[in-house]
Amino acid sequence: MGRIKKQKTKQGSLVKSVEPSNYDQKPPIFSLEKLQPGKYCLSELDQENKAMFADAIFRRKNLTWNDIKRADRHGLGTEKIAKNAIKAPIPKFITDDMETYLVFRYHGLKPMVGYRQRDVFYVLWFDSDFTLYDH
Repeated sequence: MGRIKKQKTKQGSLVKSVEPSNYDQKPPIFSLEKLQPGKYCLSELDQENKAMFADAIFRRKNLTWNDIKRADRHGLGTEKIAKNAIKAPIPKFITDDMETYLVFRYHGLKPMVGYRQRDVFYVLWFDSDFTLYDH
């Protein structure tokens, strides 16, 4: 039987400084970690809307945040809406200094609303019936 050789650790090797990432040059990562329960949750969507959400993520997988900023807001792009425009309860972890949310379209003009942190877009709500904010 063969043996696996142990890798020798290099002692005294130099640590390279890491340049901070330019997150606008990376594709978005979509997270449901902060999704709010209730009327605007993924669990309230029908199968078609859930499938279209998956498709919306897939269509953006090769775009960078810079590409998304240049894209049409009703297409693959995004738009900002004021925090005070939201009619649902604002999660406690949303700080007062956050003034706007980002909106992506996931099925026609149906929006998903959330916020961006680095290259991650945290979805908070799915507005499948256009009642989350005035459109």
